Amino acid sequence: MTTTTPLRVRTDIDGVRHDRAAVLGWELERGRAALRLLKQRLGDDLTRALLAPDTAAADAAMAGWLRASGGRWRAAVTELTATGIDAATFLAWWQGRLHAPDRAALLAANPEHYLADSTGDTVEIVETVGGGPLRFFLRFHPTPATPRYPVRIGGTGHLADGSEALRVMHEFADSPEGLRIRLTVEFPAAAPAELSTGHQWHFACEFANWLEAAAGEAP
Repeated sequence: MTTTTPLRVRTDIDGVRHDRAAVLGWELERGRAALRLLKQRLGDDLTRALLAPDTAAADAAMAGWLRASGGRWRAAVTELTATGIDAATFLAWWQGRLHAPDRAALLAANPEHYLADSTGDTVEIVETVGGGPLRFFLRFHPTPATPRYPVRIGGTGHLADGSEALRVMHEFADSPEGLRIRLTVEFPAAAPAELSTGHQWHFACEFANWLEAAAGEAP
């Protein structure tokens, strides 16, 4: 027998009523804890091995998009504004985590961060780009400031064979509205649009989580 009554779930714990959003919030926190534990137990070597078929397929796909793009790139931008923290505080925390390196903090920012090894001058990263994990090596380089963004950090990501796979530009400025962050990623122009749109949300997730972590540790 079918019914048109919409599903509603009520939760009562020790006499306190909780709505669905509260249960989903609990689920999110426990999901993060479960992912954190699994990533810690796996470690970098096993993670590379487990995801090798995925990253090999991503390498092949990226090589094709690079050839088809003929040197053309497509940019996508995500912008955040945060109050309660300034650029200097956030950058000191974030760059400190990279230089430490603090693997736990780097992986925790996004559920699709699988590996982040920043022990050298180049950050080895395995994260979802488009439909699956991509392994690339990101090197940041000094970038001139602009009047709008006093701090700009550019970077280039390469595949294991040295092919350029992506470009990023992270820009930071304090304003009366709060800390402004502009995050740009460029992929080969022939790559599917989901790489760009997916990474816009990827940026939004990871930097919001890093901002919360930095603010939580600020004196």
